[in-house]
Amino acid sequence: MRLWHRRSQDENFGIAAGQRYRAVGAPSILWEVTAIARSPWDEIPHARLHRVGAPRDAKTISLAVLRDARFFVSA
Repeated sequence: MRLWHRRSQDENFGIAAGQRYRAVGAPSILWEVTAIARSPWDEIPHARLHRVGAPRDAKTISLAVLRDARFFVSA
């Protein structure tokens, strides 16, 4: 099963690989979207993020969280 794949921006709420987001709070950290995933068991797609300047620091979060201004803002 192929989990990480490219999808259109409409299916992913306008979020695509290469976009950068800043984490809200102190210290503010800059993250870059490297891939979007949509699994068959979860309706909401997820983004794979890598920390800018520290590529080994990575995480996967829901696009709903990434779009929530309480947690992330577009950089």
